[in-house]
Amino acid sequence: MYIAAMTEKPGMEGIVSSLFGDAEYLTIMQAETASVYKVYGREDVGGDCGFARKIVEHDCEAVLCGPVEEAPFVILADEGCVTRYLASGLTARKALEEMNRYRLPMLPDFIGGSGCHSGEEGRCLLEDENE
Repeated sequence: MYIAAMTEKPGMEGIVSSLFGDAEYLTIMQAETASVYKVYGREDVGGDCGFARKIVEHDCEAVLCGPVEEAPFVILADEGCVTRYLASGLTARKALEEMNRYRLPMLPDFIGGSGCHSGEEGRCLLEDENE
């Protein structure tokens, strides 16, 4: 299983950036061995949406990051069904450990979003459950 981390520096000791959009590197880790599988720099992928597409392309189960802007969030959540965990300020290694211990909060929506994930026809899934 692959887990992505949005980091300031490459590798397991890179700090997870405060915002998804502030990351300079995408570190993809092999969860079972807690090792680096692949690293991409911002210039390698063309920015936030490029990072999100690489995460989906590598079939990552989750991304360890800070709050996410709308465009990359849609790619992660709607196209890739990637779980987003708030891990700002932790090293990628520590964030992976904390995720495995179920100690990281999930990011349910993009920055400025309604607080829930959109479903068909733009309706909120939380609203749909209450109908």
